[in-house]
Amino acid sequence: MTAATDACDWSIVLFTRGEAARLARCLAAIRRAAEGRDARVTVPLRGSEREAAALAGRLGGAAPGLRLYALPQGDRANAWNQYVHALRPRASMHVFLEDHAEIGPEALQSLAAALAVEPRAEAATALPSGGRDAAARRARLRRGGQLHGTLHALRGRWVEALAAEEMRLPVGLERIHPVLARRLGERITVAEEASWQPLPQRLGEGWRRRLRAARARIEEAALAGRESLPEFALPLLRDWLARQAGPGEGFFDWLAQRRLALEAIPSPEALRPRPVLV
Repeated sequence: MTAATDACDWSIVLFTRGEAARLARCLAAIRRAAEGRDARVTVPLRGSEREAAALAGRLGGAAPGLRLYALPQGDRANAWNQYVHALRPRASMHVFLEDHAEIGPEALQSLAAALAVEPRAEAATALPSGGRDAAARRARLRRGGQLHGTLHALRGRWVEALAAEEMRLPVGLERIHPVLARRLGERITVAEEASWQPLPQRLGEGWRRRLRAARARIEEAALAGRESLPEFALPLLRDWLARQAGPGEGFFDWLAQRRLALEAIPSPEALRPRPVLV
């Protein structure tokens, strides 16, 4: 599969695990924010073709240019790799959004405006308007050199350059925005009006959030100081864990390590997206 040849002004990527009600709410917010613009929405669904097909039947026409793909190996890094190298349209701006957030009506325009007024910037980060520690998060982002993983944008020319040099993130990595931020350095601007609100937590979401945070700590520590990126994250993470003195700070660190012990390197077939709604 090769990169899409169609072109648009804004291309929005929505990372999701496929809860229909939450996804529909995210897409409705995207539709409002993209009104009047030439936009495409790509949804790489972490799951099977059957799950994606069931979802597609409920979402057709929910957002401009909606394209839905099933992605058996649906970690953030593989979803990002597949989008950049196989699914992306040519666009002036690529927006990356997670499905636990509802973007504000000015969010996309604010990201585009921030890039327009900072010609040397290759990325723009949004600011959270609600949720835990929102004020502290906004302050850290305003200091520069960081992306918010929930909502940020990359300039089209930078995405095209990454694709041309075959830059890929390690498959299996879940917290990808720090890796991108390190590569961008000071070429990140802040979009002050690009806000988002966290959606109500699902049953068990607090548990999953703490488990994701524990895994993120392992990933960040294992990648610290590395000049090059491996093809797969799993060997790197296991090697780092093998050199640690103990199991970590608590139950969720232990559980994250146990899950890493059960993971396996995916097959090439599992990496490829399956078009469901295109």
